Amino acid sequence: MKQIKIIVLAAVCLLALAAVAQSNPPAQGGGGNQPQGQRGPMSVDDQLKNLTDRLSLTADQQGKIKPILEDRNQQMQALRNDQSLTQDDRRTKGRAIQEASTQKIRDVLTDDQKKKYDDMQQEMRDRQRQRQGGGDSNPK
Repeated sequence: MKQIKIIVLAAVCLLALAAVAQSNPPAQGGGGNQPQGQRGPMSVDDQLKNLTDRLSLTADQQGKIKPILEDRNQQMQALRNDQSLTQDDRRTKGRAIQEASTQKIRDVLTDDQKKKYDDMQQEMRDRQRQRQGGGDSNPK
């Protein structure tokens, strides 16, 4: 009888724990920056908001940059879905897409904004290198 009470109590505790976990889902999306640990690309609107906030983009610049971001995201999605490519080919094409869109975005920016944008790109490369285990390596 005592064992049955313990088993029932343990089951109730597990059910309560599961209910709490379901009622508190992890945060997703949100204010421009991805929550730590979230993988995958940001939405075009989040990317544009991030660039607008960090570079003080004008409405005209936003209108020119948004289609660049949309095109890049479409190309990258198509690349991710293309199973005929090797991993190296996919990586090479991804870099080419990224570089082309970066140049198009830079063409819209003022000289001061270009400097900030280049700094942002370098920070992103540094973070990516650290995640991949590159540590303190300096690309220059």
